Amino acid sequence: MDAAQEIQDKLTSYWHILVESIPRIALSIIVTTVFILIAIGITKLFRRRMMQKAANKLVVDYVVRLVKFLLILAGVILGLHTMGLTGIAGGLLAGAGVGAVVLGFAFKEIGENFLAGVILVFDRPFNLGDTVTVEGNMGKITALNFRTTQMKTFDGRDVYIPNILVITNEVYNHTQDGFLRLDFLIGIDYDDDIKEAIRGITEIVNANPEVLKNEKTLVLIDEFAASTVNLKVMFWVNTLDYKVSALETKTEIMRTVKNFLLENKFGLPANIQEIKMYKPEPIPIILKRESDAISLSKE
Repeated sequence: MDAAQEIQDKLTSYWHILVESIPRIALSIIVTTVFILIAIGITKLFRRRMMQKAANKLVVDYVVRLVKFLLILAGVILGLHTMGLTGIAGGLLAGAGVGAVVLGFAFKEIGENFLAGVILVFDRPFNLGDTVTVEGNMGKITALNFRTTQMKTFDGRDVYIPNILVITNEVYNHTQDGFLRLDFLIGIDYDDDIKEAIRGITEIVNANPEVLKNEKTLVLIDEFAASTVNLKVMFWVNTLDYKVSALETKTEIMRTVKNFLLENKFGLPANIQEIKMYKPEPIPIILKRESDAISLSKE
C-alpha cells in the first residue's frame, strides 16, 4: 500500500507540475511559431523584392535561405528560454563554438561544402539560369544549396554537385556574357569554287536572325583533307537561352548551308578509302545454273 501511495503521490505531483507548465509551454510554442512565421514572411518579401532588382539572383537566393535558417534557430532558442529551459538555450549558444569544432571533425565534408557555398556566393562564377558545364555535366543552374549546387540538364535530369567540386574544378559558363561563338566543318570538292562557297555560306549564316550582327562571321579553309576541302564556319549567337539560341540555331544553319551547297551544284563528297592489294591473284568466276537460280562460285 505504501508503494502504491508513493506512486500515486508522484503522479499527482507530475500532473500539477505539467498543469503549472502549460502556460509556459503554450507561450513557448507561440513564440517559436511567431518566429517561424516571421522568418517565412520576411524571406518571402525579401526574395520577391530583391529578385526583381538584383543583378545576381543566386546571391539573393542563398542569403534568403541563410537568414531564414538563422531566424528559425533564434525562435527555437527563445522558445526554450520561455519554457524555462534556460540551461538548454544557454547551452546551445555557449556550445555553438565547441559544436562547430566537433561538427567540423564529424562532418568534414558537409563543412567543406558549406564553406564552398559561401565562397561561390562571393566569387559568383554563375547566376541562376546560367548554362554551365561542371564535372562533365551541362545544364542550367537552378539553386545553390548549403551543401550542393543544383543543375537541370537538357535531358531533364536534376544533378546535385557538391560545392567543393565546383570551386576546385573548371567551370565553363556558356551564358555569362550573353553570347557565344559556335562553329562546324563542312567539306566541298576540290573542283568547286572555294571563294563562291565562302561568300554564299557567309550570307546564309548572317541571314539567320539569331546570329549576332555586331560580331563577324568567318568562313575559313580548315584543311585539305584526302577527298575534300574542309571549310570551318564560325559565328556568334545570343546565349541567354542556350538551349534555343545555340543548339537549335546551329542545327538550322547547318541544314540551310547544306541545302545551299547542293542546290548550287557544290560537291559534298564522302570519305574515299583506297584499298591496295599486293600480289593480287585472279579469281576465276563462272556462272552455274541450278534450277531457276544463278549463283557465282569459284572454279
